[in-house]
Amino acid sequence: MSNDLQELAWKYFELHAGQRLTIFNFYIALCSAIAAGLVATFGKDFSYPNARILLGLLLVLFSFVFWKLDDRTKLLIKNAEAALEFYEEQDGKEILVTHVFRREKVLTAEKRSSVRLHLSYSKCFNIVFTAFALLGVGTLIWELRVLIHF
Repeated sequence: MSNDLQELAWKYFELHAGQRLTIFNFYIALCSAIAAGLVATFGKDFSYPNARILLGLLLVLFSFVFWKLDDRTKLLIKNAEAALEFYEEQDGKEILVTHVFRREKVLTAEKRSSVRLHLSYSKCFNIVFTAFALLGVGTLIWELRVLIHF
């Protein structure tokens, strides 16, 4: 029974870890296309400058939605990691190289306590979410300033 549950935990981890990267890749592609469209609106031949408002709103909206999706997927991954750590602990031995989840937790704690900057997947993803959201907010502020004639 334990082996079946361990295999289930691994598949659960594998599914959600892959899903997290797939979702993030889709977000990058989508927001890059929107940002490229936004840049195109600044061409002198472009006749719909108010489209910038829509594109800015989309960047903010998608950044929020994908940030929340990533947050949920991260929780599911942490859940699987906890189960896999439990199974690693069941052999009763000290942390071995083969205890990948327990060992990773120790190595991460060491990195975080060192002087070097340690960025997790979440922190890196959040930097990207924030950058695209700020591009959207900046665009909205710029366009509203132009519309109100400040």
